[in-house]
Amino acid sequence: MAKPTCLCIDLRTAANHLTQIYDKGMSASGISATQFSQLHMILSLQGPSLKDLAAASQLERSTLGRNIRVLEKMGLVTLKTGDDARTRTIHLSRKGKNIYKRAVPLWHGVQEQMLERLGHSGRDPLDRILEMLTAPVVAI
Repeated sequence: MAKPTCLCIDLRTAANHLTQIYDKGMSASGISATQFSQLHMILSLQGPSLKDLAAASQLERSTLGRNIRVLEKMGLVTLKTGDDARTRTIHLSRKGKNIYKRAVPLWHGVQEQMLERLGHSGRDPLDRILEMLTAPVVAI
């Protein structure tokens, strides 16, 4: 019987490998899979604050802030003053919307390849496992 390995390391390795596959498939768009995901969230949330985006994406605000600054330098997002002068909202620029639109079919192509690799019989169990692993942990 094989020795059990660290679940955390195994999942991180798989996630890194999967990200590389998506990045390669989406490279013609000029953005990474992570940047695509962030643009998608910003578009979906219709001008979120950094706090709202962090909550929705489950990322730390400091990490997300660095990522947003990169997107801003690339000209893909703009920051606007929110309802409160201390709050800034994040919006896709015209360039950001165009790149996002270019990236969508590339993402769909990679997604289809990965679903084919996984097969229909693999998707449901994977979804259940991911749901179990990401559920809140109750302290003992």
